[in-house]
Amino acid sequence: MPMSNMESIKKLRDSTGSGIVDCKKALLENNNDLEKAIKWLREKGILKAQKKQDRETNEGIISFYNHDTSFSSFSLCMIKCETDFVAKNDDFLNFASELTKAIHENQEISNFGSAENLSNLLIAGKKFNSTLTDLISKIGENIQIISYKKYYSENSIFICYLHNKYNSSCSKIASIVEISSDNLAKTIDIIDQLKVLAMQVSAMKPLSLDKDSLEKKILDDEKDIILKQIENTPENKKEQILQGKLNKFIKENTLLGQALITDPKKNVSDYLSELSKSFNLDLNIASMDLYNI
Repeated sequence: MPMSNMESIKKLRDSTGSGIVDCKKALLENNNDLEKAIKWLREKGILKAQKKQDRETNEGIISFYNHDTSFSSFSLCMIKCETDFVAKNDDFLNFASELTKAIHENQEISNFGSAENLSNLLIAGKKFNSTLTDLISKIGENIQIISYKKYYSENSIFICYLHNKYNSSCSKIASIVEISSDNLAKTIDIIDQLKVLAMQVSAMKPLSLDKDSLEKKILDDEKDIILKQIENTPENKKEQILQGKLNKFIKENTLLGQALITDPKKNVSDYLSELSKSFNLDLNIASMDLYNI
């Protein structure tokens, strides 16, 4: 085969990730026109991708952008695939990185959403849907954008913790704790002491920040369970036992009430108070998020 044809095949393969046989056929079908061959491969890829989009996605990653350089502005995206093998694949991880960066830098999309909000997003100059379709065709698995969120605040800092990492910005479990303070610069100086709070969320998976933010249905359901467990208890003791068990449940399932993972003798609320006093700061946990594949 003439070198010019071999160079065309190589160029087409590099730009699409398709196999040599498919590239040869695409060029043959389109009179060696590179752009038409790319379109032809994409059309074929769309047919292949559509067949994969009903398959279950039980693996994936949470991808971050700008979290390692900023405590006040970053974005994340939850992306699912079918297997752990693909979740570790460089093409998949590079796509996740480029997508999360594009989400972070785009000022027109909403601050949180799903794939439906990304139809007009450009990733390295290409439309989101085309990029995703090309990746599905190349990798051979269903890939779904579950959700994304942009974080920004002028009055607080965000502490991120990535557990089970695939690289510096992607993991299977991720937690974010927002700390409000009367002195942000000084608070950033003690970021290492505050990181345990984000680790706490990943490790202990609290249901809410405190009792007041715990859903009423969760408490009602737990109360029903406890009452069934103590139905044979004398009536004059039921209320005391019920309150004791409920209080225990609240402590174990709210971030501020939980025993600190690095020092179980104190709870998270106590730890935060100690830091506030030691560094003359007014520290409070404003919010928390947990992401889990």
